[in-house]
Amino acid sequence: MSEVKTNKISSLASNNDITIDPDGTGDVVVASGHKLGVGTTSPAVETHIQTASGNPELRVESTGANYATMSVKNSSRHYSTQIRTDQSNAYVVRDETAGANRFLIDTSGNVLAGTTNSTPGIGNNDAGIVLNSANLLCVSRSGDTPVSINRSSSDGTLVDFRGGGAGEGSISLSGTTVSYNGGHLSRWAQAIDGNRIDGLVKGTVMTNLDQMAEWTKDGVTEDNEQLNCMAVSSVEGDANVAGVFVNWDDDDTDFTADMNIAMTGDMVIRIASGTTVARGDLLMSAGDGTAKPQDDDIVRSKTIAKVTSITKSHTYDDGTYLVPCVLMAC
Repeated sequence: MSEVKTNKISSLASNNDITIDPDGTGDVVVASGHKLGVGTTSPAVETHIQTASGNPELRVESTGANYATMSVKNSSRHYSTQIRTDQSNAYVVRDETAGANRFLIDTSGNVLAGTTNSTPGIGNNDAGIVLNSANLLCVSRSGDTPVSINRSSSDGTLVDFRGGGAGEGSISLSGTTVSYNGGHLSRWAQAIDGNRIDGLVKGTVMTNLDQMAEWTKDGVTEDNEQLNCMAVSSVEGDANVAGVFVNWDDDDTDFTADMNIAMTGDMVIRIASGTTVARGDLLMSAGDGTAKPQDDDIVRSKTIAKVTSITKSHTYDDGTYLVPCVLMAC
């Protein structure tokens, strides 16, 4: 075709490219091969935007309450992926063929995949992956494994646990062996009256009771087949030792009198003032919430722990103190 308007639209006869050129710099080119170039006369792909400075922007805008949508579609298979924004969600990647959102960032800043619920699996059966605006990662799946962790080429750490930026423990792999490093097994328990025990401190020796713990909210009681109530051990050489107190469940807003009780593994244990222990001692209940050495080196039903160091990690106001141990309470 001939020039339509000087310095505005022209056709290059040699290759049939069309140039929209308002300022003589060849701003927009429609090139052979169905290629559109903006800011370049040699588009490398179907749509190629190039700027010498600043930030290039491709904008699709709705001035009303409707969606602003960009679609990518394979007409032969009728697959359509849409990127859209609307009033309720800041960013959505949608499978229009299936009529479902696959990924979205909502207006609260929650990042969701496979769900529209910002906390899937917490108090419901919804499935999906969410990093919510409170930095809580939720992974929920119906009827199958929700998380798979694979270290494909070497042994080493699978999961690293950190507190305040410092390493506190890990799960590692060596050959066919999985190790849980720097921790202990624990369970939840309650006092028999459901209230906190005054003066209960970390490392205190606890004893098992027959009464089961109970968690009731809005008239619904949770199923509980194995978690019993506990008290401070008051029997010397107590055969019903349950473990040692770690802390109260201050993360729970509904059940604030739950006790975290360490049972087996690395922990500290409370020793009475004036009682001396040695590394390697087997410990039993002293009958006052503290532990003391057994008279022999045989592991018995009353054995609660083995001392691993005589280093005092903490001394309480009453003179009782904590030493490291390996618990054998279960």
